[in-house]
Amino acid sequence: MKGFKKFLTGILAASMIMGASITAFASESASITITNENNNSGEVKEITYNYYQILKADIKDVSNNGVDQSGTAAYYVENATLAEMLGNTGLFTVAQSQLESRYNVTAKEGVTGAQIVEALNKKEFKDAAISTGEFTNTENGSVQESASVNVEPGYYLIVSSLGTAAAVQTLGNVTINEKNTYPTITKQDDRDVDCMFDEIKPIKYTVEVAVPASVAEKDITVYDVATKGLTLFPEVKATVGDDDLATYAWGEGVANEDKSKYTYSLTIPAATVLANAGKTITLTYYGIINENAVVLVPEKNTAYLQYDNYKSAETEEAIVMTLGFQVIKVDGTENGPRLTGAEFSLWDAETAGSQIHVVYDENAGAYRVASSEEIAKMTDENGNVNSASIVVDENGEAKVIGLTDKTKYFLQEDVAPTGYNKLGARQQVVISETTALEKVTVINNSGSVLPSTGGIGTTVFYLLGGVLIVAGVAYFIVRRKAEVE
Repeated sequence: MKGFKKFLTGILAASMIMGASITAFASESASITITNENNNSGEVKEITYNYYQILKADIKDVSNNGVDQSGTAAYYVENATLAEMLGNTGLFTVAQSQLESRYNVTAKEGVTGAQIVEALNKKEFKDAAISTGEFTNTENGSVQESASVNVEPGYYLIVSSLGTAAAVQTLGNVTINEKNTYPTITKQDDRDVDCMFDEIKPIKYTVEVAVPASVAEKDITVYDVATKGLTLFPEVKATVGDDDLATYAWGEGVANEDKSKYTYSLTIPAATVLANAGKTITLTYYGIINENAVVLVPEKNTAYLQYDNYKSAETEEAIVMTLGFQVIKVDGTENGPRLTGAEFSLWDAETAGSQIHVVYDENAGAYRVASSEEIAKMTDENGNVNSASIVVDENGEAKVIGLTDKTKYFLQEDVAPTGYNKLGARQQVVISETTALEKVTVINNSGSVLPSTGGIGTTVFYLLGGVLIVAGVAYFIVRRKAEVE
């Protein structure tokens, strides 16, 4: 009885992840029932449970008083090899009985359930088990709230397909609440705004996969679901803490039905998963907004993982957008008639600063920030960049897209509409977060005719004529006088 109680002290604590509630009575049969409580949000499908009988139980009398059971029972094995293996763990006392085919087994003082699970959850014990079998939490393809199997009294190791393990005694019917901790996943990005067509500043994504301490040797597949305006770079760097783990690559994106999203996947191999039990695997990769992005419409992507038949919930959305604005050229007031013929350049400061070079994209019907490649092609031998001018069309409009900041843009009018004064200072562009293209109104005032007076009249002509006549008469008199003399 004392030995039985001591053994119970060890094995009742032997659920590593699963908590056992036992209703025990003297019986020749028992059942194991497992209910599943998912500690993480996500979807659990079929779970397979493998059981391995390690010990037999010879029960005389067992009464139930909560988990502190009392009674008379003995645990034993009839296989010398299994008996030796149990003794070699250092956790059990194994003694051969007077019947040479029977070896009595008791747990040593102070042995914990976790230690027993760790020792028994090995291939050699599973191969040497007295009996084995499996059962699932599904019936006719439908997931049930619990899974059950009938077994004979004894001591069992139970391992789920998700990697959780427990060791339980079946002196009677046993109900286990499986509190699984599945792999979890989180995702972050380092930017809220990206410059369309510019690969110089890609978005950095960081995904963290927390691997449970109790995990099966099975693959973890990570998925990234991205809207069509995002392009992911293939290379994915995996690290654990400060140590490099591996370099993976996204598979080709698979489009959904309307091609608004693409799903990319990569697999962390089973051996790597098991080797990093209880650790966090960090995946780092990059992406850019592509030509399918719509200005000021958020591009989003999420991540989730698949582990055996468990699918995690998707992470919170990582959101990035590309900014832009529309120039509206008007006469006199904000609601004035539209003007055409104006040309602008884009700058990053109100005075001086650097010009932001643009190109016209016919597909987008807009001017966009030039990529580094395009800037190189526009640069002449003297280092001058022949950037395109932002020219308003016949409706007095021009669109600019691919911007990365809300406030650091200034329009400089380089050519004014015919007959209008050119702006004397750059006009700041402030972009708000809306799903409509920001409108920037640029007002021009027409030039004016210089002021003038009326006609000078005929008086001056009369005066001039009189002077000429007097001068002529004087000349005539002087000449006659000279001739007489």
